[in-house]
Amino acid sequence: MVRRKDTTVNMFTLSCSLNISRNELSRYFTSCLNSTFRIWLAEVRFEAAKKMMLDYPDYNNDIISAECGFSSRSYLYRIFKEKEGCSPTVWRAENC
Repeated sequence: MVRRKDTTVNMFTLSCSLNISRNELSRYFTSCLNSTFRIWLAEVRFEAAKKMMLDYPDYNNDIISAECGFSSRSYLYRIFKEKEGCSPTVWRAENC
């Protein structure tokens, strides 16, 4: 079984765990990753969802969204539509 992702992670919790200020962390995302924390986190979760769909084809989209830290299944669907142009179900059928 895969380890459930933390849905409560945010700039504050990450900066505390890294022992740096939120401003330092924000500057890192801007200058080094050319992104924001929120966009970066959504991308990490999106890539984890795609990997999990390939690794665990029996898991439904509710399990995938929860395990990858999405706040809801509808958010997972919205991200897939935006990034892949299709639903997670269609993406899975085409890639598994």
